[in-house]
Amino acid sequence: MQNSERETLTLLLRRPTSADDVILRGLWRNEEVRYFLGGIVQEELIDEKIVSIQEHWDKYGFGQWAVFEKTSKVVIGICGLHHSEDGIEISYMFFPAFWGKGRGRESVFASLNYGFNVLKLDRIIAITQDANSPSCRLLDSIGMKHIDNLWRFNAVQRLYVMTLNEWMNNVKKRAKIFQIR
Repeated sequence: MQNSERETLTLLLRRPTSADDVILRGLWRNEEVRYFLGGIVQEELIDEKIVSIQEHWDKYGFGQWAVFEKTSKVVIGICGLHHSEDGIEISYMFFPAFWGKGRGRESVFASLNYGFNVLKLDRIIAITQDANSPSCRLLDSIGMKHIDNLWRFNAVQRLYVMTLNEWMNNVKKRAKIFQIR
């Protein structure tokens, strides 16, 4: 199993524990967080999502991390890699209080770094709703390429891709900014 923790300049990313569940459940219950993600999730489905995250970690040795601010030790969201029907995908959700502060970008960068440098992946995708312009800007700013539009969940979704070669050409510009360890 791979190391289940990553550290950046301001964040700690680690495999979620049962102690994190109560806080993380708030992501699926939050209307703002879920606005572009199909709306709030019913309690029994949240249970399934929490179990699914842990099963992914158990099966593959990686998955979505609970993301903490290092100084406050507060959980700010989840971010990480997982298998999807389209390939290895990066997904993320953050509490609104942390939007616009660069924490999402820092988490996504750490996840891509992990995927390409530790897991030795050739390709990582991201899918976000076209109307979610902050998420689209985040993916663009990190160097992911918008390659296609898909119709899913009753909305246009943007498919982004980054390859290992693109990562290697891109990483030198951004690695010092986030001080990934």
